[in-house]
Amino acid sequence: MQETLAAKGPMTIEEFLAFYEERPDGEKWELIEGEPVMSPSPTDWHQVIALNIGTALANGRVATGASWIPALGVSTRVPASLRSLPEPDMMVFEHPLGARRSVKEDALVLFEVLSDSNTAKDQAWRRRMYASIPNCRHYVTVDSREVAVVRYDAEARWSDAPALLRLDDTLSLPALGIAFPLADIYRWTPLGLSKEGK
Repeated sequence: MQETLAAKGPMTIEEFLAFYEERPDGEKWELIEGEPVMSPSPTDWHQVIALNIGTALANGRVATGASWIPALGVSTRVPASLRSLPEPDMMVFEHPLGARRSVKEDALVLFEVLSDSNTAKDQAWRRRMYASIPNCRHYVTVDSREVAVVRYDAEARWSDAPALLRLDDTLSLPALGIAFPLADIYRWTPLGLSKEGK
């Protein structure tokens, strides 16, 4: 199937959405510079970490009474590439959600849970793409193979940032007015297990 698609040349977003609509449920596809790319099935720990991030965000929203909305990632238009629709793992919308749409054009904060398929080249590309979203304030990468969380910021012009490497380090998200320890992110994974195994 991918060979046939490649022969037709780069896909437009509209062509990709029509293609994606026909794919079986459960498949995750992204449009990367005009090429449809199917993501490999996530590991168990990837999914637990993504759920933990969503829980921490939801708890932060309730505690602060904020209007922003955390949600699972969806296909996102990025001004830096008119033939790309990347899909982060988690995202935070600045305003309450309206009608159901499968493609978004804004995000206040985006999270990517990294695994073996996320090469350095892929990570650099995603940072550049997400940085082009006008209202995006933070892009956070969370490694699923080791304790390592990096927050890139619009205010710092998306430059390299130091990684948080300890479970008692705190991930602060100034754009949301919340912060939570890395232990919350890695809970219930081998990376977050305490000596008691809880």
